[in-house]
Amino acid sequence: MVYSKIENVKAKMRVLFLNPPDLKREKFMKEIGRCGRRAVAGELWPQTGLAYLTAVVKDAGFTPALIDAMAENLSLNDLLAQIKKFKPQAVVANTSTPTFKNDVTVLAEIKKVHPAITILVGTHCSALPQESVSHPAVDFVIINEAEDTIVELLDYLNKKDDSDTESLRRIKGIAFNDTNTGEFIITEPRPYIEPLDRLPFPAREFLPNDRYHMPFFGRHPFATVIPTRGCPWQCIFCRAGKVWGRKIRVRSPENVIAEIEQIIKDIGIRHIVFMTDSLTLNKKWLMEFLDRILTRNLRFQWICNSRVDAVDLEMLRLMRRAGCKLISYGVESGNQQILDRAKKAIRLEDSLRAIQLTRKAGILSMAYFILGLPGENNQTIQDTLTFMKRINPDYINVHIATPFPGTEFYDIAKQNNWLVSTDWADYEEEGSAVVRTEELSAEELIAAQRRAMREFYIRPRWVIREIFRLRNHSPISARIRAGLNVIRTLFKSR
Repeated sequence: MVYSKIENVKAKMRVLFLNPPDLKREKFMKEIGRCGRRAVAGELWPQTGLAYLTAVVKDAGFTPALIDAMAENLSLNDLLAQIKKFKPQAVVANTSTPTFKNDVTVLAEIKKVHPAITILVGTHCSALPQESVSHPAVDFVIINEAEDTIVELLDYLNKKDDSDTESLRRIKGIAFNDTNTGEFIITEPRPYIEPLDRLPFPAREFLPNDRYHMPFFGRHPFATVIPTRGCPWQCIFCRAGKVWGRKIRVRSPENVIAEIEQIIKDIGIRHIVFMTDSLTLNKKWLMEFLDRILTRNLRFQWICNSRVDAVDLEMLRLMRRAGCKLISYGVESGNQQILDRAKKAIRLEDSLRAIQLTRKAGILSMAYFILGLPGENNQTIQDTLTFMKRINPDYINVHIATPFPGTEFYDIAKQNNWLVSTDWADYEEEGSAVVRTEELSAEELIAAQRRAMREFYIRPRWVIREIFRLRNHSPISARIRAGLNVIRTLFKSR
């Protein structure tokens, strides 16, 4: 079998969890349940998903290590030196669509200097398991939610029994090539984890926590917390429901509070991003959660995502009292027909109301827009530009629609011959377009993205408002650096 070259072990295996370095020294935002994109404003996000896997493997008796090579700015040679020192028997790498080619190249280099089983996790390999394991540097793919699967797979590999292929095939949620038969194997799907409270907290002691920054928090490092998993909506451009399931699974308020208290106490971080689109969906849960923050006098700043149709003034005011500083909304488009074709299930009026209520509650708002969804043309783009100025959020980000494999959008684009690139490295939303629409070319979408950002941010009204908002040196310097990075992106040639 594929693991026959690892050294004979009496104790449980040494396992390395890896966010591979980018060979061009670029930074990408990556999380196991997200699609991934290039960082454009200096942001660098924690590898919380890998820290979850590290925690469950540690609890199962294995010897883990975690290297976030991107955060630590490691070169390939730096990484290989650490590999030789730790001598892992398995390497578990987090990959995404735009970084896939880079990541498997890194794994191939690792195999040249040290024999190790290689395992991929993430949205890309979950969507394309056969393609992923067809690369000679990849031994296994874990499909979708990985915590239970990784422990069972490592337990099997630790036995080092080359003849017991039937037991391997009974492990749910994996894909591999059987080197004895040449057959591609994808096993039965694994049920999603319930209750989520049974998972240990992410092993953040393995992360370079001081390296994770985003402009909104200035010089302060931040942590990410995942209070829910699952997404019931059918948006054609998103893979969240496929990776985490269509059912929303919610951790108990007390469990999330305990994790926040641990973050504050153990690593001294008081800036948190809640990584879920469903934080405000269950109002009863949210109000209980917020009440516990206030009752325990937990002092930290936080931001979150929300759907525009899942907020009201009462909850927003309580969120602000509990430390919420910014809410990001997926507005997506200023044209209702585009929203309907994308199966977003919101109305334009919902977006207007959400931004107005958020401002009334004293919370900053970020609106995300997507250009290039099915039906997009010059008029619908103009509708979006007009709408984003009308609702006037505090900040916006405009992405180019990317048909990630595993989404309905990818199938639609492929069937209609809209794809202009099959190179996965191009499949990221910042300044790159891999799809055209019925009426617009990829180049026209890139031009429209930059136009939208310029027209929103280079307005006297916005600039004056932002100057009055900034009150201390740290956020000013961080936002200036972020702004310069964005400006360079907007005005550079393709």
